[in-house]
Amino acid sequence: MKLIKFLLTIIILAALAVGFTPLDLYYDKISKNLRPIKLENITGSAVKGSAEHVKYMGLDVGQAHWLIYPSSYNSATVDFKLRAAEYDLKGKYTKNPKADMIKELKGTLDWTMIADKLNVRGGKISGYFDLDFNHLEIRDGIPAIITGKVTSKELKLVSPSIKDIGEVEVVFTSDNPQIIVGQVNSKSTVINVSGSIYIHKNRRWEVKLNLIPMPGEYEVEYAIQNIGDRRRTGGRTLNLAGFY
Repeated sequence: MKLIKFLLTIIILAALAVGFTPLDLYYDKISKNLRPIKLENITGSAVKGSAEHVKYMGLDVGQAHWLIYPSSYNSATVDFKLRAAEYDLKGKYTKNPKADMIKELKGTLDWTMIADKLNVRGGKISGYFDLDFNHLEIRDGIPAIITGKVTSKELKLVSPSIKDIGEVEVVFTSDNPQIIVGQVNSKSTVINVSGSIYIHKNRRWEVKLNLIPMPGEYEVEYAIQNIGDRRRTGGRTLNLAGFY
């Protein structure tokens, strides 16, 4: 019994030492275990700290702040903030033997994050997206649950003319056990955007959208002329698919 108490005391003291010792003093020794994540310009400890640059597989993903604490006997939670020029995110990440979970994910993404993927060449659009996700859960590398929404904010056509595009909202649900669906709708007086985003649990994803400018909105029609394919009845259709 005394031996067990002694060992527990040693473990607790070791945990406290790691928790309050500046992380940069021993980061080089543990960095291999954190790959493909690399931290640069570290301040604080492993429990509570920040890094001026976080690199994931060599890609700089911005500045990070974290606070780590146990959430159960076999899991830990990280309260995190991640900031770069294109986004500002915060949430709670929990790792347990069965799944990786992110809860209360909130923040913003700049329009430029998806502009090139949509092939918007006929005009210029500005704005950002507001993220509000209650629960994201990944099991064995496959998204199992996604509930939340993404809403465009201050989305404007700034070239060839200035027009308020309005809100486009994607609401994600995980009711179907084989597929996660993001339903797309718009609240706009210049363009109707509708369709769905599908995340299949066989590692396949699909995007199916209709973009239909309102009658007389020629500048909007010109701006989106290179997105997807032309619809016979006007507007454009965007069909994308791939694997993750």
